[in-house]
Amino acid sequence: MRPLIPATLAATALIAILALWPAPASAPCTDRVFLEGNGAFSWGSVTRWRKGYLTAFHVIAEGKVTSGPPVASIGSLKATDFAFLTGSDPEADPASVPDLAGPVTLEGFPARATMRERVAGSVYAPDTIAPGVWVILDHSEPLVGGFSGGCVRDRQGRVVAVIMGASTMTLAGKPRHFARVIPIRAALREIQGHPPTAPVAFAGKPLPSALRWPDTRNRR
Repeated sequence: MRPLIPATLAATALIAILALWPAPASAPCTDRVFLEGNGAFSWGSVTRWRKGYLTAFHVIAEGKVTSGPPVASIGSLKATDFAFLTGSDPEADPASVPDLAGPVTLEGFPARATMRERVAGSVYAPDTIAPGVWVILDHSEPLVGGFSGGCVRDRQGRVVAVIMGASTMTLAGKPRHFARVIPIRAALREIQGHPPTAPVAFAGKPLPSALRWPDTRNRR
């Protein structure tokens, strides 16, 4: 009779096989939109969130969506640069959205691309302008126009923030690239009447001021 494989050995072998098995790719969390307004054309990204969409306010303010999901703003925070779009729920409980922390993945449509791009990064520090948060990118190049309005996922794959802008600063003598994002939890609190709050510095040093980015007007 053939000897049985010990249970512990079989379990170890199974764990090793599972560890080597490729993890399934996360489903997309962004869509591309093309807008027309006042004779100008622009493009950007919108974040899929629950039954609707979110984006940066400056994306939806560029004009009317003529290609992509048929969305419009149903609640905007102009100063914060955040917009709740068709199908989303501005009255959702902020506590129902996880905090933004640790490693994250950013997803959007760079420039005129029609394919999504994903960039890894880690939460770095609060922006000097609340409720923005800076994410340091694990990437040798900065984000480019078109990423605005794209989604930010945490390590569990949950959508927790929306991309607003980008900046580059020197750390330890080397340029490092950042994305400015707005946590969905913070946007929900603000649109429900709570003032935006966040620490104004990290390790005693303010981070770069937020820029209105990207400005895609008149790009063809």
